[in-house]
Amino acid sequence: MTFIYIADPICGWCYGFTPVVQQLQQNHPDMQFDVLSGGMITGDNRYPIERMEQYILKAHKQVESLTGIEFGKAFLDGLLLSKTYLQDSEKPSTAITVFKQLKPAQAVDFVHDIQVAFNFDGKSLNDDATYRELAIKYGLDPDAFVAEMNSDEVRYATNQEFAQVQSWGITGFPAAVLATDKQYYLVAKGFTPLEDIEARIQNILNEEANS
Repeated sequence: MTFIYIADPICGWCYGFTPVVQQLQQNHPDMQFDVLSGGMITGDNRYPIERMEQYILKAHKQVESLTGIEFGKAFLDGLLLSKTYLQDSEKPSTAITVFKQLKPAQAVDFVHDIQVAFNFDGKSLNDDATYRELAIKYGLDPDAFVAEMNSDEVRYATNQEFAQVQSWGITGFPAAVLATDKQYYLVAKGFTPLEDIEARIQNILNEEANS
């Protein structure tokens, strides 16, 4: 079985959901975990964070209340006050693409580190320095990592991933799919508590065992 976590690195609800996926991965060491980037804000849809400021200031409290995650002062008082910070999913998603090629088993943890850098530490996901720091944390060559992120091949692969997610009809994030030998099952649409996902996985296993 493969658990496919579909997220966007600048999605606040994904920031709250990734720890659930991390715990699920710990609970199921024999299950493969993959990450797909959703491409929430790309191309002509990119916009300054100022446009979403009021929504973020309201929604972050809902995310914190439901998920237990915390948004940092550096994000709320720093990036939001900058007004002109450009919301763009592509660059952080290319970082995830590169990381998956190098350390796929730790991809969920890397996604969370990107989310923490943005939503807690208030770091720019448009700045190569953010990814150099993360590469070093995982024992990777920072310059080589950033160079690969900026390659045409990786940008193409990342945009193909966006298209794959779109072809599945998934337009909201986070989401999760369980792939078995028989079919694909949507097991999370939006933030979903760990116990609910565990129950859905067990129900799928029981149904397939009895079919």
